Amino acid sequence: MRPALRYLLYAIALALLLTVFAWYVQPDFLRAMADQLWACF
Repeated sequence: MRPALRYLLYAIALALLLTVFAWYVQPDFLRAMADQLWACF
């Protein structure tokens, strides 16, 4: 795998992890997202 592609994948993974961490810092947002998801069913 080319180094540039590997760094891009690492950057995407890090951004995803930071996003999930930010959601856990704000539990009200997670609750609202869960309610919207369950409303679809």
